[in-house]
Amino acid sequence: MNNYERPDFKSFLSDTWWYGLTKRVSDEKFEELAKLRARQGFTAVQIVAGIPPEVGPENPNASSYDGPAWNLKGEFNQGYLERARERVKLLNSLGLSAILYGAWGQQIEWIGEERMKGWWNEIVKNFNDLDVMYCLTGESDIWIGEEGGLLPNKSTGELNNSRLAPFLHPRFVYLGRRLINLIDKSLNKNKKTERKAKWSRVLAYLSLITDKPIFIHVLPGITSEEAVGNPQLLDAITVQTGHDVNTRWLLWELPLENRRRNPRKPFINLEPWYEGIMNRFETEDQMYAYWASMMAGAYAYCYGAHGIWNAGDGEFLAHWGTQTIDEAMKLKTPYLLGISHKLFNELKLENYTRVEVREKDGELIEITRSNGRGDFVSYIPDISLIEELWRGDIFLPTEGEFVKSFSNTRQVVIIFKQPGA
Repeated sequence: MNNYERPDFKSFLSDTWWYGLTKRVSDEKFEELAKLRARQGFTAVQIVAGIPPEVGPENPNASSYDGPAWNLKGEFNQGYLERARERVKLLNSLGLSAILYGAWGQQIEWIGEERMKGWWNEIVKNFNDLDVMYCLTGESDIWIGEEGGLLPNKSTGELNNSRLAPFLHPRFVYLGRRLINLIDKSLNKNKKTERKAKWSRVLAYLSLITDKPIFIHVLPGITSEEAVGNPQLLDAITVQTGHDVNTRWLLWELPLENRRRNPRKPFINLEPWYEGIMNRFETEDQMYAYWASMMAGAYAYCYGAHGIWNAGDGEFLAHWGTQTIDEAMKLKTPYLLGISHKLFNELKLENYTRVEVREKDGELIEITRSNGRGDFVSYIPDISLIEELWRGDIFLPTEGEFVKSFSNTRQVVIIFKQPGA
């Protein structure tokens, strides 16, 4: 199906709008946000074509102006699909590809495997002629043993702490190299195996009805290769590093590990730190996440801002933070990411195939890519840890500009090309 030497999709810089096809985002706001991201240099948007995460299908926040995508009887809403198509066409007109998520992991238990295949058939019928990529499901292995927790109309913001723990825990707690899921008890092992088998069969079906790239989004602690039984049908190895500061090292370690083990298959972190989630991960962290990931071998990059992904109003899903969509649209980081991504592509760093990492106790000191002809690009997250800088052109990720000299900064990118190169 795929030739991983030359992936079937271009490297992209994506934003994350899980609620972008619901009425939480007006038509006017949708267009405003799309135009903003296009100006800033983004080339894709992750968006749910279905019931978004963290709500049941009868929750009003799951609905478009034409109602929800489907109901618990497995009845599909053609009005929803038609309106969603218009929004995707708008994205495409601005140069933005749509990465369409057809579901969230536990939803296959709500309507069943066959209706989930049917829903994917509807998505392909309505969107396959557009500039889209497909993500089989978000967080394929979430809510194991708690599948009905949001039914029929709840949101995670309404659940008490004990019911919310299964959802929050995998995103925030990391110990050693693997997440410990507090509810992953032996009684749920069979359910997890069954869930994996169901999504594997839906993946097999989807791969037969489309030639578009297909991904899968997973919880922290596993990769897409482990999430299904037929990962050869996926067009990239994907992960979620989540929203815990202790996963900082994974931002570069996972793409680097994939580069060694699976050099022919692209790697994408579909969900790194969201800017503003739990009032964390601002510009300094976001630029670190981009440069550490891409220099280590990630093929594309996905950004997210709390307030954008949930179309925030300060109250909805506020247990993740109270940043609103209007506040998030004023953030400087997306502008800086666009500049960095443009530079990364202009440098053609895919041709700089040698990657060297200096680290100490899991803390990245420097990561350098070179092309074998004496040219190199080096990313340094904290110059106070470097005794002497390489000579070359100096780019400051957190400022989005080249400088001759600098002070009062931590992150730098050094670019050296042999004379005449």
